[in-house]
Amino acid sequence: MTINLTGHAEIDQQHELLDSMVERLAFFCSESGRNPDATCDGCNAAKQKNCRSVLASIASELAAFLAGHSAYEEKMMELLPSTPSCLAHVKAHKSAHDGIAKQLRKLSFQVANESPREVGSLIEHMVGDWLGDHCALFDTRLVNLGKSDFPKIDFDSELVTMLDQHVFPNRPTRSKVSSSSSVAFQGKKLEVRGRFESLSPAQRRVFWLVFGGKSNREIGNALGVSVNTIKTHRAAIFQKMDVKSVLELVKKADVLR
Repeated sequence: MTINLTGHAEIDQQHELLDSMVERLAFFCSESGRNPDATCDGCNAAKQKNCRSVLASIASELAAFLAGHSAYEEKMMELLPSTPSCLAHVKAHKSAHDGIAKQLRKLSFQVANESPREVGSLIEHMVGDWLGDHCALFDTRLVNLGKSDFPKIDFDSELVTMLDQHVFPNRPTRSKVSSSSSVAFQGKKLEVRGRFESLSPAQRRVFWLVFGGKSNREIGNALGVSVNTIKTHRAAIFQKMDVKSVLELVKKADVLR
């Protein structure tokens, strides 16, 4: 898919990463390489289960990445002036982000019960079409608004540096990445940020206390809630952050510090 460039190095790189994730949806099925017209009806239960697992993982990564992408752009929008055109753009832009998140959640629920190939194709086309339209209607305009209505901020240097310091620490921005491994690394960082953004305020407080090595009882005493409440928060955090142990959580938390 061809995506129009916005002229903003960081956003264009995020679009490139999103596009590469969408492309994975066309090849997650092990049979698609041998037979592009293969259907799930021709596969046994074990193969279908594997495809559902892979598809669910890709959909989860997409949702997290889109949340991080949204968080990044909303920080940019906070710096726009309060003119009628900017305020209208911010409202519509945020609504577009909310819309794709809801659609993706709805399709993700279908992965467990419907044909993986069909659901994967629906997600691929939905996100792919959204990305192309969103770039043209919102992201390009966001960059242009910044240049025309707020000329003191250079969206490709000063603002990007500011966001990298305070929103995505330790994440250098480059207009061109040097290798596929660098693209994957930066994509993973944005995914982790998106997962963290999905945590509620209470879950974020528990997150950092778990990261600090506190036990459930110590966290409950510190926050003035029951141990069972902490256990509930902890389970939700592990699920949203896609980890199974405190060690895995600590590794992901390192990206956020």
